[in-house]
This record gives sequence, C-alpha cells and structure tokens, in this order.
Amino acid sequence: MTEVTRRKSNGFGHTYKVGNSWKTVIRYQGRVITANSPIKAESRRRAREKYEIAISGGKKVLPTNKKITVATYFINWLDNEHRESIAPTTYRRYSSLMNIHIVPAIGKIQLTALTRNDLSKVLSKMSANGQSTRSQQQARAVLMLVCREAFESGVLNQNPSLGLRSIKVQTSSVAPLTIVEVKRLLATFIGTELGARLHIALVCGLRQGEALGLRWSDIDLTQRTLNVRQQLIVLGGQTFFAPLKTSRSQRTIILTEETIRALEVHREKQEGRPLLVFPKKNGKPLSPHTDYANWKRALQLCGIAPKRLHDARHTAATLMYSQGIGIEVISRTLGHSTSAITSKLYVHSAEEPIRKAAEVINQLLK
Repeated sequence: MTEVTRRKSNGFGHTYKVGNSWKTVIRYQGRVITANSPIKAESRRRAREKYEIAISGGKKVLPTNKKITVATYFINWLDNEHRESIAPTTYRRYSSLMNIHIVPAIGKIQLTALTRNDLSKVLSKMSANGQSTRSQQQARAVLMLVCREAFESGVLNQNPSLGLRSIKVQTSSVAPLTIVEVKRLLATFIGTELGARLHIALVCGLRQGEALGLRWSDIDLTQRTLNVRQQLIVLGGQTFFAPLKTSRSQRTIILTEETIRALEVHREKQEGRPLLVFPKKNGKPLSPHTDYANWKRALQLCGIAPKRLHDARHTAATLMYSQGIGIEVISRTLGHSTSAITSKLYVHSAEEPIRKAAEVINQLLK
C-alpha cells in the first residue's frame, strides 16, 4: 500500500512511500525534482536542497554561511537532523564522541576548509590518548556520515572523508560456557527466579535489554513461543522501554520444555502478577546492574570463572551450532541483521559439526 502525504505548494512537493523508502517529488517550471531516503524528513530535505539549486540557476550554492565552523555544523547535524534516525543509545554515544574527541580537535576549523588530514588527526589523537579501536571506529563512522551529508546537501563541494583510513577493531576475548557449566547453572537454580532468567540468557540467547524488557504478554506458554518486541534502556539515569534496533531483532523464539517449566515455576512464585517477566519486587523494571550482579553471583556459586553476561548469548549460539543447527536458524533466533554476524562473532569452538563433516568424508572415502 502506498502512503502519500498531502500535496503542498510549489517548491515543497509531496512525499510518498516506495517499498522501504520515501520519495519526495517537487515540480518546478516543467521539471521534476526527486529525492529518495529511508527517512521521510530526509527525503524532503534532500529534495528541497535540489530545488534551491534549481531556482538559483543550476549553480551549486552553499545553503549555509561559508564561515561556519565544523563545531557548529557537526553538532547541529547530530542534534537536529540525524538524531531522529538513530537509537537513543547510539545518539548518546555519538554525542559523547562529538563533544569529547571530534569538536575539541577540529571544531574551530571552517567547514569549507576541512580536509581528510584533519579527520585523520582526530583518529590519531584518540589513538595516542589510549582510546580503544572500537571508539576510534565509531568516531570514524560519525565523521564519514556527517561529511557525506554535508557534501550530498551541497554544503561542501567535495567529501573530505573519502579515503579516510579504516580502523581495525581489536576483538575482545569471548568465553562461552561449556555444556557442563550450562547444565550445572540450570540445575543449581532450578525452581528459582534466577533459574528462569538463566534459561532466557543461556538457552534463548536474549540480549540483556531484551530480557529485562520482556513482558508476560510476549510469552505463550501453551504454544511455547516467546516474542521479542522491545528492550529496556537506561539513558541519562532514566529507565524506559524502546523498540528494537532492526526488524530482524523482532522475532519469535520456540521455547524448550525445560524453559517452559522454568518460566511456569517463576510465574507461580511472583506476587501481584507483574507485567514484566523479570521486574523488581515492586513490579518496576529491574536495574541492568542488579541483573548483572545476579549473574556474577550465580557463576561464583557454581564455581565457574567470571564471564560477561553477553557471553551467555555467545553460549546459546555455540550450543545450537554444536548440535548441527544451521547458521541461518541461529541468526534468526538471536535476532542478528545478517547470518554473517552470527558466523563471524557468535559461534565458538563448536567441534561437533566439523567432526560430523569429517565422518561423512571418511565414509565416502571408504
């Protein structure tokens, strides 16, 4: 179905949905000016920029003052243009990078004088100050986004971020739990609230925010389904629920019988029938810090070496893979945007499928 906004006067045009994108059309003196974008407001803005170029006689003009500084343009872009298209946590991270690293390094430079060397200096300074390669990579992504936007909208006559050196991220050590450790944890906390939480982490592979945002209305114990639809986010000291980052993150998981039993016991012990599956005693959202402390305590009680809570998600992926479950199925269960992410980052030391493959070849050779 095509969604169309109300037609506007000449120079504003109309915007409508085409597939997963928005298209804005402006008619001017017999010409048709169009612009496409996944975001409606962005589609309109790009079309308007093209329109302003057209009415200026086709000359590419700067819609902003040529003396505008990098700081003024970059911060305005992030706060007023890009913010609505990213998740709150992503905006908070980008804002931190902008104010702590990017603006102090190159903020006073005139935007039209910005060069690739200036951008490289930001990354080099971050490296010299001991910032992680992940932070450098994120800063590079912000720089490339804002520079591309400035170029495409006509603010810059060339994109200074083209050819900006890439950052090789140093991946942290991931240590999934073994099947023996998983069984020990689940057996130790069977019949407790933490037992159900461990099932959601180790068997279902939900992210922490997804687990803490899980509602009983998202679970059908009869049909053995769990729908992942929202996440808990803590931003600026405030806790709130937010939609998931991608459409693939929204997913339905089929629960095992053991997980069903753990959830049933957990629900029977809850008082007042809270909306959330894992709330505080007063029904309000559980703090991620408290949730993580519970995880660490569970590992300690079972004599398991300290691990990140996110390693439980890696564990779920690895256990599925070790039993011959395909990468695509694992990817959809975990809610990854692509199966390549699952294969590259979330499957560790699973020898069983490789042994089975070797046995198949062995039988062939016989």
